[in-house]
Order: sequence, then C-alpha cells, then structure tokens
Amino acid sequence: MKFEFEFVSCYELEHFLKDKLGKKINIYGVDNTNLFGEYFSQYRTYSEMFQPGLPFYIRYCLDGYIDGAFRISVGNVTKNSTVGEKLAALSDFYLALVETYGNPTAFYTTKEDVEKLFTLQWSFANKEEVITKFKNNTYFDDANIDKLIIIDEKTDDVINHNLKDETKQIISEQIGLPFELLPLINENLEDYLMYTKGKKIEVPKGVMTDCLPVTSFEEKPKTRTLSK
Repeated sequence: MKFEFEFVSCYELEHFLKDKLGKKINIYGVDNTNLFGEYFSQYRTYSEMFQPGLPFYIRYCLDGYIDGAFRISVGNVTKNSTVGEKLAALSDFYLALVETYGNPTAFYTTKEDVEKLFTLQWSFANKEEVITKFKNNTYFDDANIDKLIIIDEKTDDVINHNLKDETKQIISEQIGLPFELLPLINENLEDYLMYTKGKKIEVPKGVMTDCLPVTSFEEKPKTRTLSK
C-alpha cells in the first residue's frame, strides 16, 4: 500500500526542514526514507559552542513499512543532555510539521537505549492496531517500550477528561508540543524554557500550571561539557 504524503521523499523533506528550522539543524545524511543530522538549541553555553548538536533521526516511509509511519527521534549528545533540551528539539520539529500531518500518534522511549532517544511517531495505517501493539509492548521485535504517551487518547485523567479539544489545542500551541506531553514538560520546565527561549528562566517554587505542579529538572541547570 502506498500513502499520500505531503513530501515525495526525504530529499524534499530535507529542503522543507532547512527552510523551517534554518541554522538550528545540520543535516548530513539523507536517502529516500531516512534523514539524520544534528540539532542546535537557542541556548548554548560557551563550552557547548565547540560540541556537536543533539543527534536526530527521521524515518519517513511511503510504502507501508512500519505501518506507514513517520517518526522523529532525538538523542543525547553527551551524558549530560537533559530531558528539557530533547523536548525543546522535538518541539521545533513538531511545530514545523504539525500543520502538514496533524498530531502524532505517540511519544515513546525504549529501555536500555544508549542514546536515550525521545521519539514522536505518526502512524498513517492501522492506527488502532499500532496503538495496541505499543501498549502491549509488541510493536518492536528488538526493543521494549519504556515510557509511552498516546496522543489524542480519551482517558479518565481529571485534567484530560475535563478539557475540551479546542482548549487542548490552544495549550498545545502555547507549549509547542502535544497537550499530553504537558506533565513531562512541567517536570522539566526550567530546562525546557531555557532551551526553547534561549535564556535561563527561573520558575518560582510552588507555581501551578494548568492544575499541575511546576518543578525543576534539577536545582542547578545542567550544561554540557567537553568530552575528555
């Protein structure tokens, strides 16, 4: 089965992302179905200027393989890469692509992953079957799902249940990622804001955001250091 995507291949996708993200990305590998490179956030310390950006990998399928999925993965550049930094990278890719593809199907990580990849996946075929496989941990033959967040899923969660879809959409536009990732952003808010806004922003303790507590990823912000 062939799917009608906005882009014919990763070569066209490459030009689109370069136009949208500019100097934030450096693409150094591309073929018909794969694209990879490095991402540079707006916030970089002096020592970070001499380091590579966060590695990112895009799998873009036209023929039904992996359920006609489109996935973006962002990993660690060093052991000190933070959750907030990787979420900021995903946010830029998400905002560049959401108008074309809408919300992704799922956000996930896998166990024993050396690169600690954060992945957003859009599934265009057999979507409900794909979600079931994710939940049953049968989607991959060579990896086990660790953290899984299904996007646009109706749940009994009080906040999710009480909000209208229009409200969730407004919140998604404000935070730069799907609404369902809001708790993860809140847990790492200072880092996320630092890497999306390009400067350190202190979040007062005890502040509540959309009925969720705002907490720091660390008392002191992490910065990457040169590898020995």
